[in-house]
Amino acid sequence: MPTAKERLSHLLELAAQGAGERGALAGEVADLLLDWPEQYPQAMRATFVALLEKIVREMAGPSAAVLAARFRDRDDFPLSLLNEFFLYAPGPMKDAILARNDALEPAARAHVDADALLSAARAAHDFAGSVAGIAGLPDAVAGGLLTDPTSKGLATLARGTGINRATFSAMAILAGPARTVHENFAALAVYDAIPENGARQLVAFWRARQDAPTSSSSGGDTPVVRAA
Repeated sequence: MPTAKERLSHLLELAAQGAGERGALAGEVADLLLDWPEQYPQAMRATFVALLEKIVREMAGPSAAVLAARFRDRDDFPLSLLNEFFLYAPGPMKDAILARNDALEPAARAHVDADALLSAARAAHDFAGSVAGIAGLPDAVAGGLLTDPTSKGLATLARGTGINRATFSAMAILAGPARTVHENFAALAVYDAIPENGARQLVAFWRARQDAPTSSSSGGDTPVVRAA
């Protein structure tokens, strides 16, 4: 069996091949982390976790959703990795991630112009782009919030920034995925179930991503992860 450093070198070579290899690369890293070899030093595990976090940020939603489901009920992984999966995770996994965030020290509430968001939702023109700009979020996160069928992503943004229930419901109905009347009522109940500090922590996490360096759109950049 290759050593941990040899395995990491191989995975970084895959990463250098561009976005076309992201799915296969993510699968290999996930396989390794979910069944960590006993002979590999535990200190190296964090390096592979960091690599997977960077890869997940570059994955398309459907692929990220498949990967996220593999980490369901795995609270032995760092919250930073699980936060990357949040928008694509199954509903119960979202709840578990929010609960872990909620247990952290209280976070300050981020300010968002709720009236501007509601106006953008009513205009129905590039609402994801408006959310990104108004809330200070990466484009991928804003898009994920609006395509989340559970509505927990948008509800998390609302709860974490002080947007009230009525404004959230209007945005969810105007700009969210097409839903039946029953599904719209169910979406309203989601708002009440989101823990406030958990939501604030996630919004802070997403905003921090906005300032973090990312790979180019061509997919040619390699995630910067070094062996210990």
